[in-house]
Amino acid sequence: MKYLARAGAEIHVGRTGARAGTKIHMGKAMDGTSLKRVLDDHAAWMRGGGDKGGRAVLSGADLRQADMRGADLRNADMRGADLTGADLSRADLRHADLSEAVLLGASLKGALLDQTDLSEADLRDTDLTDASLSGTEVWRCNLKGCTIEPQGLHALLECRTP
Repeated sequence: MKYLARAGAEIHVGRTGARAGTKIHMGKAMDGTSLKRVLDDHAAWMRGGGDKGGRAVLSGADLRQADMRGADLRNADMRGADLTGADLSRADLRHADLSEAVLLGASLKGALLDQTDLSEADLRDTDLTDASLSGTEVWRCNLKGCTIEPQGLHALLECRTP
Protein backbone atom coordinates (compact mmCIF):
# COMPACT_ATOMS: atom_id res chain seq x y z
CA MET A 1 0.00 0.00 0.00
CA LYS A 2 1.30 3.48 -0.82
CA TYR A 3 0.90 6.55 1.32
CA LEU A 4 0.78 9.75 -0.70
CA ALA A 5 1.58 13.16 0.68
CA ARG A 6 -0.52 16.17 -0.20
CA ALA A 7 1.12 19.15 -1.86
CA GLY A 8 2.72 21.37 0.75
CA ALA A 9 3.08 18.53 3.24
CA GLU A 10 6.28 17.90 5.11
CA ILE A 11 7.64 14.44 5.78
CA HIS A 12 11.15 14.16 7.14
CA VAL A 13 13.18 13.17 10.11
CA GLY A 14 16.24 14.68 11.67
CA ARG A 15 17.58 18.15 12.18
CA THR A 16 18.94 20.48 9.52
CA GLY A 17 21.95 18.79 8.01
CA ALA A 18 21.36 15.55 9.88
CA ARG A 19 21.26 12.14 8.20
CA ALA A 20 21.15 12.89 4.51
CA GLY A 21 18.63 10.78 2.66
CA THR A 22 15.95 10.72 5.34
CA LYS A 23 13.92 13.57 3.85
CA ILE A 24 11.05 12.47 1.66
CA HIS A 25 10.29 15.07 -0.98
CA MET A 26 6.68 15.84 -1.74
CA GLY A 27 5.20 14.61 -4.94
CA LYS A 28 6.71 11.15 -4.41
CA ALA A 29 4.68 8.28 -3.04
CA MET A 30 5.32 7.40 0.57
CA ASP A 31 5.11 3.64 0.69
CA GLY A 32 5.09 1.41 3.74
CA THR A 33 8.89 1.10 3.61
CA SER A 34 9.35 4.89 3.75
CA LEU A 35 6.89 5.19 6.62
CA LYS A 36 8.68 2.39 8.47
CA ARG A 37 12.01 4.21 7.99
CA VAL A 38 10.54 7.43 9.43
CA LEU A 39 9.09 5.52 12.39
CA ASP A 40 12.34 3.60 12.98
CA ASP A 41 14.42 6.82 12.85
CA HIS A 42 11.99 8.48 15.26
CA ALA A 43 12.21 5.54 17.68
CA ALA A 44 16.02 5.68 17.51
CA TRP A 45 15.88 9.44 18.17
CA MET A 46 13.67 8.85 21.22
CA ARG A 47 15.98 6.12 22.56
CA GLY A 48 19.17 8.05 21.87
CA GLY A 49 18.08 11.40 23.27
CA GLY A 50 18.47 13.13 19.91
CA ASP A 51 21.93 11.73 19.04
CA LYS A 52 20.60 9.08 16.65
CA GLY A 53 17.82 9.10 14.08
CA GLY A 54 15.54 12.12 14.03
CA ARG A 55 12.18 13.42 15.13
CA ALA A 56 9.29 12.34 12.90
CA VAL A 57 7.72 15.28 11.11
CA LEU A 58 4.63 14.06 9.28
CA SER A 59 2.76 17.37 9.14
CA GLY A 60 0.20 17.42 6.35
CA ALA A 61 0.97 13.82 5.35
CA ASP A 62 -1.68 11.63 3.75
CA LEU A 63 -1.57 8.52 5.92
CA ARG A 64 -5.09 7.26 5.35
CA GLN A 65 -5.57 3.62 6.37
CA ALA A 66 -1.96 3.47 7.64
CA ASP A 67 -1.14 0.65 10.05
CA MET A 68 0.83 2.21 12.90
CA ARG A 69 -0.24 -0.13 15.69
CA GLY A 70 2.04 0.15 18.69
CA ALA A 71 4.23 2.82 17.04
CA ASP A 72 6.38 5.05 19.22
CA LEU A 73 5.35 8.55 18.09
CA ARG A 74 6.12 10.47 21.27
CA ASN A 75 6.82 14.12 20.48
CA ALA A 76 6.10 13.60 16.75
CA ASP A 77 4.87 16.50 14.61
CA MET A 78 1.74 15.31 12.82
CA ARG A 79 -0.05 18.66 12.44
CA GLY A 80 -2.74 18.53 9.79
CA ALA A 81 -1.99 14.91 8.84
CA ASP A 82 -4.80 12.90 7.27
CA LEU A 83 -5.07 9.73 9.35
CA THR A 84 -8.56 8.78 8.21
CA GLY A 85 -9.16 5.12 9.04
CA ALA A 86 -5.61 4.69 10.37
CA ASP A 87 -4.89 2.07 13.02
CA LEU A 88 -2.97 3.69 15.88
CA SER A 89 -4.02 1.10 18.46
CA ARG A 90 -1.63 0.99 21.42
CA ALA A 91 0.52 3.71 19.80
CA ASP A 92 2.48 6.00 22.10
CA LEU A 93 1.52 9.54 21.06
CA ARG A 94 2.38 11.32 24.31
CA HIS A 95 3.35 14.96 23.75
CA ALA A 96 2.73 14.63 19.98
CA ASP A 97 1.26 17.49 17.94
CA LEU A 98 -1.87 16.27 16.14
CA SER A 99 -3.49 19.69 15.91
CA GLU A 100 -5.78 20.02 12.88
CA ALA A 101 -5.24 16.33 12.05
CA VAL A 102 -8.04 14.30 10.50
CA LEU A 103 -8.56 11.05 12.41
CA LEU A 104 -12.00 10.26 11.00
CA GLY A 105 -12.87 6.67 11.92
CA ALA A 106 -9.34 5.97 13.16
CA SER A 107 -8.58 3.44 15.88
CA LEU A 108 -6.80 4.82 18.93
CA LYS A 109 -7.73 1.85 21.15
CA GLY A 110 -5.37 1.72 24.11
CA ALA A 111 -3.25 4.57 22.71
CA LEU A 112 -1.26 6.80 25.03
CA LEU A 113 -2.41 10.35 24.26
CA ASP A 114 -1.35 12.07 27.50
CA GLN A 115 -0.34 15.70 26.93
CA THR A 116 -1.07 15.36 23.18
CA ASP A 117 -2.29 18.39 21.21
CA LEU A 118 -5.52 17.46 19.42
CA SER A 119 -6.77 21.04 19.11
CA GLU A 120 -9.01 21.50 16.05
CA ALA A 121 -8.56 17.81 15.15
CA ASP A 122 -11.39 15.81 13.58
CA LEU A 123 -11.99 12.68 15.66
CA ARG A 124 -15.48 11.87 14.40
CA ASP A 125 -16.25 8.16 14.77
CA THR A 126 -12.78 7.51 16.24
CA ASP A 127 -12.38 4.65 18.70
CA LEU A 128 -10.78 5.95 21.92
CA THR A 129 -11.56 2.84 23.98
CA ASP A 130 -8.99 2.40 26.77
CA ALA A 131 -6.98 5.40 25.51
CA SER A 132 -5.03 7.37 28.11
CA LEU A 133 -6.10 11.01 27.75
CA SER A 134 -4.72 12.87 30.76
CA GLY A 135 -3.85 16.48 29.95
CA THR A 136 -4.78 16.11 26.28
CA GLU A 137 -5.59 19.41 24.54
CA VAL A 138 -8.95 19.19 22.73
CA TRP A 139 -9.79 22.84 22.03
CA ARG A 140 -12.29 22.94 19.14
CA CYS A 141 -11.79 19.21 18.57
CA ASN A 142 -14.68 17.34 16.90
CA LEU A 143 -15.51 14.25 18.98
CA LYS A 144 -18.94 13.55 17.45
CA GLY A 145 -19.69 9.83 17.36
CA CYS A 146 -16.39 8.76 18.90
CA THR A 147 -16.26 5.77 21.23
CA ILE A 148 -14.94 6.67 24.67
CA GLU A 149 -15.49 5.37 28.19
CA PRO A 150 -16.81 7.69 30.93
CA GLN A 151 -13.46 7.69 32.79
CA GLY A 152 -11.63 8.57 29.55
CA LEU A 153 -14.04 11.43 28.90
CA HIS A 154 -13.59 12.65 32.47
CA ALA A 155 -9.80 12.61 32.05
CA LEU A 156 -10.11 14.41 28.73
CA LEU A 157 -12.33 17.12 30.18
CA GLU A 158 -10.33 17.23 33.44
CA CYS A 159 -13.49 16.69 35.48
CA ARG A 160 -13.35 16.65 39.27
CA THR A 161 -15.19 14.17 41.41
CA PRO A 162 -17.25 15.56 44.29
